[in-house]
This record gives sequence, C-alpha cells and structure tokens, in this order.
Amino acid sequence: MAKGLNDYLVQESVAPYIKAVVADTNTQDASRAVHMKGTAADVTLTVNGADVVFHLLKGHTYQICATKSSSTSVVLLY
Repeated sequence: MAKGLNDYLVQESVAPYIKAVVADTNTQDASRAVHMKGTAADVTLTVNGADVVFHLLKGHTYQICATKSSSTSVVLLY
C-alpha cells in the first residue's frame, strides 16, 4: 500500500528524497517518485497493485508511487 503524507517521519517529509534504488523488475518498496535515467520509453509501472504504462522521458522525475517497473532504466526515489 502506498504511503500517505502522515506516514513519513519529519526527516523524510522535509527532504525531497533520501534514497535512490535502481528498479530490478521485481516488486520493491513503494517509492515517492520515479526517475528515468535511460532513453525515453514506454515503461510499465505497478501503481496501487495495477500495471500502468507510462511514457517516461530521459532525465525527468515523476511523482508516481510505484512498487515495480518493467525497466531497469528507472530509478525509484524514496
């Protein structure tokens, strides 16, 4: 389940991101955002248990709470 605003500690809520993990195509902890480090592509992200296809652009950060990515070019931000 995705974290809500009240689920973060003060240190986490005031910092933009405290940790970055490269997606490995397996289910991971729910992220606060995703960053596309590879070439722009359609990527399937698991959001609230559903697979959704997003067209992600290289170098952009998206405020999407995802638990899984179909691409290892995605960095999950926490």
